[in-house]
Amino acid sequence: MKEQEFIKQATELVEKIVNNIADKKYAKLASIAKIDDSWIDEGQTQEQAFLGFGKWLDEQLAMWAEDEEREFVIDHFDESCLEEIEPEDDNRAFVTYNPTNSGEELDLWFEIDLKVEENDRITATLNVNL
Repeated sequence: MKEQEFIKQATELVEKIVNNIADKKYAKLASIAKIDDSWIDEGQTQEQAFLGFGKWLDEQLAMWAEDEEREFVIDHFDESCLEEIEPEDDNRAFVTYNPTNSGEELDLWFEIDLKVEENDRITATLNVNL
């Protein structure tokens, strides 16, 4: 896969991930990405792990909302929040996305490991960092 095609497909994939998070469609994330192993309890499916991630994220946003007495949400995808995607020689890339709340950057970021599979399909593994 050529670098420009990788960047285009990877950006589209990150956009889907972020928009599903913004829409609170956490279970749907399992159909477009994997979640980092640190989020998976023994015996859990990817869908269950994503639901756990969503619960944690909703609780985090609620805590900030309570502290600051204003609503906190994850905005839909904004390409300016995506750090430059730089593919490595092994058809992989690691990228971060800095989500916002009403355009204001949050104190967390998404870490996404991207990899080209044999069928030229890009897979993504999501993690979050505070």
